[in-house]
Amino acid sequence: MLERGAACLEEGELDQAASCFESAAECARKGEDAAGYGRALAQLAALEESRGEVEEAFGHNRLAQESFLSIGDGPGLVQSFRVEGFLHIRRREHTAAAHSFAKALGLSIQLDGRLVLTTLDQVMPAVKHLVEADQLAALLPLGAALSQAVESTVHDQIPESGEFAELAATVAGVLAPLGVMAAEPDLSETKRRRLAARSTHQAWVVDALTKRRWGLAALVKDTLQTKLSFHEELD
Repeated sequence: MLERGAACLEEGELDQAASCFESAAECARKGEDAAGYGRALAQLAALEESRGEVEEAFGHNRLAQESFLSIGDGPGLVQSFRVEGFLHIRRREHTAAAHSFAKALGLSIQLDGRLVLTTLDQVMPAVKHLVEADQLAALLPLGAALSQAVESTVHDQIPESGEFAELAATVAGVLAPLGVMAAEPDLSETKRRRLAARSTHQAWVVDALTKRRWGLAALVKDTLQTKLSFHEELD
């Protein structure tokens, strides 16, 4: 049923996909399959989030988290934390969204570098949404929460995930300065230039490390010019 639901999603048959996920969850519940139950509810929650059905998605996502916690399913929890982040954004609860994404990032660093990239792949659309919605001040708690997540897990990480933790920390360093500039409009020109340079240089580093995976340098430049009225060329 999960595979059928995924196939329906790809074909744009959202109602049929939702029905498949609901059926899969019910079958898993009856069969006491906690993993299958969590996966089905997580898929359903993600679908509901995309359709703006926020309250329903929150309920299903919480049940999915409880199921993942009961069996120690780390990747499942990462997925549910990411969905939780988008749901908080839907409610304009930006600080709560930041902490949800941070939980996903911190756990992914401990599990698998690929999960770090997947998490950052989902953080970037959230960042672009906040920029487009003129919610740049929300980038400050988002950047701070991501940075804290990296710092709190770096001592426990496996050696192979070190490069991914460094990448995540650099991404966090791109966001926080933009948030400060938006939240404090009366900053001196010297402070504004310093923050703009920090965000820009960090974005260049991320682009270099990821072969412009998210186009962060271009996003930062456009944000500085169109949203923060910063037009000075930086070295």
